[in-house]
Amino acid sequence: MVWNPLRLLKTLVHFDVAGPISPVLKVLPGLADTDAARTQMLNPDDLIPTPPPPGARLLGGATDTVDGLVETLRSLGYSAEAAPWTAVPPEAANIALVVCQSASPDPNYQVWIEKLGQMTTYQEAILVDFQQLNPAIAALWGSLDDGVMGGVSASQVQWQDGLRFVGRVSTANSGGFASIRTRNIDPPLNLSQWQGTVLHAQGDGQRYKWILRDNPGWDSLAYCRSFDTEVDRVSEVRVPFLGMTATRRARTVPEASPLNPAQIYSMQLMLSKFEYDGDLNPAFQAGPFELSMQRLGVYRQGPKPLLVLPQGGDGLGAPLAAAGLTGVVPAGTGVAVIGAQTKLPPEVKPVVVEAIFQASYSEN
Repeated sequence: MVWNPLRLLKTLVHFDVAGPISPVLKVLPGLADTDAARTQMLNPDDLIPTPPPPGARLLGGATDTVDGLVETLRSLGYSAEAAPWTAVPPEAANIALVVCQSASPDPNYQVWIEKLGQMTTYQEAILVDFQQLNPAIAALWGSLDDGVMGGVSASQVQWQDGLRFVGRVSTANSGGFASIRTRNIDPPLNLSQWQGTVLHAQGDGQRYKWILRDNPGWDSLAYCRSFDTEVDRVSEVRVPFLGMTATRRARTVPEASPLNPAQIYSMQLMLSKFEYDGDLNPAFQAGPFELSMQRLGVYRQGPKPLLVLPQGGDGLGAPLAAAGLTGVVPAGTGVAVIGAQTKLPPEVKPVVVEAIFQASYSEN
């Protein structure tokens, strides 16, 4: 394989970094950027995080009762589904309610209370759904490979059931990286209300890098986080903003300030032979590669879910409080809040709890 100067020129044109010769390059055959979507103005509203509906998990109870509760909760705007007692995820995103239909005391309660108290809960929102992508966002992305330094690696952006970062990476000519990057986003993204990004990605077993920049400069600091992929599984890769490493050309910059999430100008995915400061990527393999990303989201740590106990919660007040959890149980003709708080959390309206109790009682 030999170095292809045409790929370098196409890169310079796509990212508008050719300087004073840019107008000349853009009109040359084979270099003109003919992507019609490029002329579309990106609407800032297209990149405002979109929170999904709050989630609810239903445990135990007769099938008819659970089905009725699922229907009730969905009518109230919840994403509701039944789950077995054993299915406590290590992390939970957007779960606001856990409805326990078994009568208390039940041996499963103590286990669930302990697990719910220990696990991390998140609020997530979709930033970009790559499976339902608008042309203006697609036009932001382009290849940026080691051809800029004489290498022969070559990548592509494909849109097939999401964003596909594919190509062939080579270490010839002292190269060894391929990447795709966005043009600068203007105005920049303000993600200051969130703690990090979450990638829903499936790869080929290699280790990739996720890169953000908070400066519009082409060669500005790149804030990186490496992540591993699996061949047969879509992984949720959480990347905290404060956990990203400031680098310049794969060299760490320890004195740099942390990434500023209030002004994200560009995003990048990279497969590189190197990690940082000359260390090798332990999973790197030269040759063909493929990484698919279905969605890009943002996340922040959220409150613990509320436990709704229509069948009562005798003796559960102390265990709930110890785990930092709050529950709601029937009390006469009304309800009582037990555990860590004495009032319902603000994100759960009383009408929701009342509807759950009514649906539970009507099925019994």
